[in-house]
Amino acid sequence: MPSSAPGRVATSWPGVAYGIALGYLAAYLQFKVPPVLPVLFDSYDYGAFVGGGLMSIFALAGLLFAVPVGHAIQRRGAVPFLAGAFALLAAGSALGLVRPENGATMLVARGLEGLGAVVLAVCMTAFANMNAGPRHLHIVVGIQATWIPVGQVVSNAVATPFVADGIWQPVWWAGLAGIAALALWTVAIVVQGRVDLGLRSGRRAGGAAAVADATLTRAEWRALLAAATLFCLWQVQFMAYFTWLPEYLVGARGYGNEAAVLTSQLPAAVLLVMTFATGFVLRAGIAAPRLLLVGLAAQAVGWLLALAGDSPAWGLASLVVWGFAAGVTPTCLWALPSYLLGGQRVGTLASGVVQSGRYLGIIVGPLLAPAVREVSTGWETTILVFGLGTAAVVPWAAAFARRARRLRDAG
Repeated sequence: MPSSAPGRVATSWPGVAYGIALGYLAAYLQFKVPPVLPVLFDSYDYGAFVGGGLMSIFALAGLLFAVPVGHAIQRRGAVPFLAGAFALLAAGSALGLVRPENGATMLVARGLEGLGAVVLAVCMTAFANMNAGPRHLHIVVGIQATWIPVGQVVSNAVATPFVADGIWQPVWWAGLAGIAALALWTVAIVVQGRVDLGLRSGRRAGGAAAVADATLTRAEWRALLAAATLFCLWQVQFMAYFTWLPEYLVGARGYGNEAAVLTSQLPAAVLLVMTFATGFVLRAGIAAPRLLLVGLAAQAVGWLLALAGDSPAWGLASLVVWGFAAGVTPTCLWALPSYLLGGQRVGTLASGVVQSGRYLGIIVGPLLAPAVREVSTGWETTILVFGLGTAAVVPWAAAFARRARRLRDAG
């Protein structure tokens, strides 16, 4: 990992940029499914649970391997794992293009992509945080939190010209191009040696990451686990929303495929703006756990506004409010490790712990939504369940905020 002493003040922007780019690619590959899901349903004999599984299985690898991968990178360095990640991502994408008609094969392909993406996600968090000096830490956290909306916006933008004609393959081709580009960037970084990826020796493999993770107290580990749980609870409803929004717009609102993808861009675009803006709010001194409460409450309102009426105005209000809150909330969640530990003490192992909570939410959300819809009266009940569920997380988050504050005061 980047070679940085804990007291370093300057920000290494090349390291930050590379880390964020890893996240952008992982997010694009993760979210390339929702905009083309209606096309896949029309073209192949996929059931609803296979459709949701295309998102959930991507995250299963993350849940199983985020912590072990973080620990292994800490000991051996990132380069061999990044090389393996790019190979897995390319293999999974290619397999999906070769046998898309077979649901089981597509699930295997997405699983391979998920194995590669977990390496990118763990490295993104560690590279971005550890290369950010104290002056720029909150701004970097804000930029870092844009990785998911950027992935969504770009995947939707790539899909839009093709879904009206029932074509989904260019979204996969664009992913392969991104994998190749980032692999070449990694080679250039290794050759130039400007960013320490922990490749010089096993003793130095972890660099500052190993020092960071080794110095964490038991109370800090418990706080990280609590943060991971909170991330999981939020991620469940986030993934349910964005996985099934295009299909909901087509099936319940009568939108065409292209119109559904374009409409799905609205909350994603609002989310993108707010993730970056929230970084400046955090830099101004607002504590991340406290601001998180506002985001969670507003996101619950965004869900419930969809039930307020059938008019386009209510639908627009729901999309905007939900997108606004969904930009505030993940920025705060990504800021929690830095808030609890300090930015340059967030190593790959600590990152893997928090990522594991996120991945569990990614698995559950896309499958829970069709399950609720199957046993209920339809989309309205599903929306109500997720809206009330999001509201129920607010008291838990308030208790976490008090605990996090005590931890900081004790340090």
